[in-house]
Amino acid sequence: MIKENIKIHDKLSFEIKFEFPASKNSDKNASYLVNMFLFLPYALDINKHTFSKDKFYNSLKTYVRLTTPVYLLKNMIKGGGNPLRKLKKSIKNYSLEPNAENKDDFELQVKRFCSIFGSATRNAVNHILSADNIVDKEQLIDEFYENVIRVRNSFKELRKNINIPFPDNDAFDIYKFADEYQSLLVERHLFLLLEKLEKKEKKLSTEYYDKLNSLVLTEMEYRESMNYPSVAYGGKSNEDVLHRSGRLKKFIESNLFLNTDTKRDGVIFEQMLFAFAAGLAMVFATGVAFASQMIYGNLTMTYFIALVISYMFKDRIKELGRMYFDKKHHNYYQDFKTNIYDQRQKKIGFLKEGFQYVKHKTLLPEILEKRNKIRSTEITKKSMGEKILLYRNKIKIINKKVKSLNDFNGITEILRLNISGFTKNMDDPEKEIFVKTKKGFKKAMANRTYHLTLILDYSIDDKHDLKAYKLIVDRNGIKRIENYNKT
Repeated sequence: MIKENIKIHDKLSFEIKFEFPASKNSDKNASYLVNMFLFLPYALDINKHTFSKDKFYNSLKTYVRLTTPVYLLKNMIKGGGNPLRKLKKSIKNYSLEPNAENKDDFELQVKRFCSIFGSATRNAVNHILSADNIVDKEQLIDEFYENVIRVRNSFKELRKNINIPFPDNDAFDIYKFADEYQSLLVERHLFLLLEKLEKKEKKLSTEYYDKLNSLVLTEMEYRESMNYPSVAYGGKSNEDVLHRSGRLKKFIESNLFLNTDTKRDGVIFEQMLFAFAAGLAMVFATGVAFASQMIYGNLTMTYFIALVISYMFKDRIKELGRMYFDKKHHNYYQDFKTNIYDQRQKKIGFLKEGFQYVKHKTLLPEILEKRNKIRSTEITKKSMGEKILLYRNKIKIINKKVKSLNDFNGITEILRLNISGFTKNMDDPEKEIFVKTKKGFKKAMANRTYHLTLILDYSIDDKHDLKAYKLIVDRNGIKRIENYNKT
């Protein structure tokens, strides 16, 4: 089953993360199709002329990486085949034989340990926030606090094992980067947890807030004691701290991101169709020339006029043929095909993507039904009007290749769409209205927003699964995203 997570990336961009699993019990390649329908109000004046296919792809960023293996925090350092054990083994191999191959394996294992730690920490925080009552929350906070300390201490103990007096021992630098990254990771997730708890939980004992705050302070003091340049101080811009954090994140996550090679899809087939269209036009022009010659003879004014007219129509027939076959071409091919390779340049899958405008009458009935269920007013689609953008995304995973990458069992695709092309024709974000008061009415300001509806259609083995979201947007950017899939 495909998993997705949608969130606001910044004021003008939203991000969707898709997780495509490899088939667990089969060597048959896994294929997935995701159709992303974006319903836009007519007032935005979005169409194929004002927002072309090229503009869409310029607004879209796509990243492909391996799906992070799932571990509980407590299982990261215990149990068979845990990430810590694999990391210790790689350090031992490097210390016994410090060659390039062992160093590369150590770098890979330490990055994977950090990625798994980040995923496990995030999942633990989300689990705490989703707890239904205070008793469960307090118990989960205790467990989270203890597990984070255990994992961090276990990783810190490896320092003496990798701090080896070999010439050019940049493996120790890699370890220090990972240690600093983990500390920042814990700090960031704790800030998020504290922020949301303080907003929601008035009954939670101050003991638990103090415990979490102490963990944040511990990590800050630890980075300071290690002379890591990522401690923020009051009264400074801390620009370098943000830059450092971003660089560390890219360094660690490089073990997950895959190599890609993107090309236009179906180029040869497209050129063959265009050649066929040119051939049809040539058949028409040659036919007219032969017929005119037989009827009017050579070197006559009538024959000359017939040739000119045939050339005019030949040009138009060729262009109309290109347009017709271009539409037919997209029934079989998408706009781009991206081959996906692992870090050793072995192909593990590919994805195809295509973009087009579609009309209501071409939509499946279940998609229309889903769209109509989440309308915010009783106005019908006929009187309200909207444009529909369709982004098609087909991905195929070579199961054998993905399974050979130890612990990884799928591919994650991250789509980031910038909506600045949709906001230029929006009204001011605030408008004056009249509100009723006890004494009558008065003027007030109200937010002027637009609703962009997003429907995801997952197609797996001819079965459709629909997900719906609504983006509440004004001219300044995205205000919030509403989820219409919760039961």
